[in-house]
Amino acid sequence: MKYTYSYKHLLFILCCVLILFRFTIPPVNMLTWDVFGYYLYLPSHFIQHDIALQNQEWITQLLDKYEPTSTLYQAIQIENGNWVMKYSMGMSFLYAPFFFIAHLIAELLGYPADGLSLPYQITLSIGGLIYAIIGLIYFSKVLRHFFDQKVTSIVLILIFFGTNYFQLTIFDGTLLSHNFLFMLYSILIYFTIKFYQDFKLKNTVIIGFTAGLITLVRPSEGICILIPLLWCNSSENYFTSKIKLLKTQFLPLVLASVCFLIMLLPQLIYWKSVTGHYLFYSYTNPGEGFDFFFPHTYNFLFSFRKGWFIYTPLILFAFTGLYFLYKKNKALSISIFSFILLDIYICSSWSNWWYAGGSFSSRSLVPIYSLLAIPLGFLIEKITLSKQKKSLFYPVFGFFILLNLFQTWQFENGIISKERMTKAYYFSIFGKTSKDPKNEKLLLVDRTVDAEEKFKNEKDYSKSILFKNTFDTVAKTKAFILNETVSYSPGPDIKFSQITNKDHAWIKVSAKIFIPKNYEEELPVIVATFHHKDQTYKYFAYELKKDKIKYNAWNTIEFDYLTPEVRTNDDNLKVYVWHRGKKQILLDDLIIYKYESKD
Repeated sequence: MKYTYSYKHLLFILCCVLILFRFTIPPVNMLTWDVFGYYLYLPSHFIQHDIALQNQEWITQLLDKYEPTSTLYQAIQIENGNWVMKYSMGMSFLYAPFFFIAHLIAELLGYPADGLSLPYQITLSIGGLIYAIIGLIYFSKVLRHFFDQKVTSIVLILIFFGTNYFQLTIFDGTLLSHNFLFMLYSILIYFTIKFYQDFKLKNTVIIGFTAGLITLVRPSEGICILIPLLWCNSSENYFTSKIKLLKTQFLPLVLASVCFLIMLLPQLIYWKSVTGHYLFYSYTNPGEGFDFFFPHTYNFLFSFRKGWFIYTPLILFAFTGLYFLYKKNKALSISIFSFILLDIYICSSWSNWWYAGGSFSSRSLVPIYSLLAIPLGFLIEKITLSKQKKSLFYPVFGFFILLNLFQTWQFENGIISKERMTKAYYFSIFGKTSKDPKNEKLLLVDRTVDAEEKFKNEKDYSKSILFKNTFDTVAKTKAFILNETVSYSPGPDIKFSQITNKDHAWIKVSAKIFIPKNYEEELPVIVATFHHKDQTYKYFAYELKKDKIKYNAWNTIEFDYLTPEVRTNDDNLKVYVWHRGKKQILLDDLIIYKYESKD
């Protein structure tokens, strides 16, 4: 019997590759870091019945036992004492079926039904793979609408093996939102295409619920509503077709809007019950946030730290394909291009544009590969018509696929640094299967997640005094007095631009504190913190230890502090002593040293 090729055969192979590679790494301790934050709604509500996290004991027990995160940054405490989840609940909706399965079988298998034991880890990982497979199926359906089996197959291979979709879905990101968003975007695009073909209400409902779920997963993805709104299959004038759509399909548009809002209701109800308000902005750390007026677009695309075009260069062919899409469907090409530009703008407006150390390249754009694949397909379609073009482009595509797979291997094996890459270091390890320790100095400074930082390589830095106050002008005591009425000492208030013109500086804080005899109150702390628009971030308080204190004597205190990745050069450093007791203590020789890199 003669074999008849179908793109579905390739799709089956890709799904097998996804499963095979995913389980080369055991799905243990998958519910960590951001995923733990997405997931926390489920155990807190259905196991602990404590959606406001008022009882911190059970959380502490989970953190101690499973170590899903070093700090509980996934929730923030508000004035009424409640804790609010930092992330919206969309991912918990998607995790829920597999959570309930795990909850049913955990104790039967001899594991605690606590939300984080092995059955939960494995079952949710399987769920992530199922969603990834559904995403690939709908992605291929979108491609088949535009292209024949050959072009569809080539695009599937290019996106799967030639972009960071491979690393994100197979290794670190199976349970991250981007894998799920890729699926949801593929579904949204597919049913948008179907809607414009027949205007059936079923398609309208699916579009509304899918767009709502995408927004519930990540509110900044709410721009997804522009895909069905801007879409155009008609050859007639774009604006004429849109006016016609409003007139003839007004009821379906209203229905889609209602479905969209229904999906958002649980989040609004949650915020109201926990905070007292229907809307709540959970990103309260002033060290991170949207810089809409000063986006980091160039770095986001071209930086060797994690630039999208640097680490996923194959995606540039999708932008080239917009030209050929334009020649076939001008309105659709402009709609797709406009949406992609807006998405890049939003993603690059996040202050920590390089975020996500566990992900290769820029993971925030993986969801829209289902949209970018359309112009990429039109480019492939044009190439397949010419033997000369095929002989030129196919080897180039092959090279970029091999480059992506090799650099993914480098990334997973620590040769490509997850957050500290520089141009010099990139070229020092390009094509290498091992790293030379001598090149470590080419990396960005190592920023630990530990609360207390240690400055180790002073020889690579030049030292100078940033601030010094010996308090010699204070009458009699020649030292600053802290007591019941004076709780805070004077100290420096210096803009980052006045500290250094480089990306960081080490700060060494030194002070002498006199603790009187029989002092039994809370000991003072020395605070170092940065401020953005008068809001504190990277706050560190060095606490004096009772077992190391010399009473009725001067104590010399020193600690290290690495400047944060500031949002603006006007962000300012403050250092001061905070006296938490009432009994008088003395402060002398508050000195701040700065260390700037010699390179």
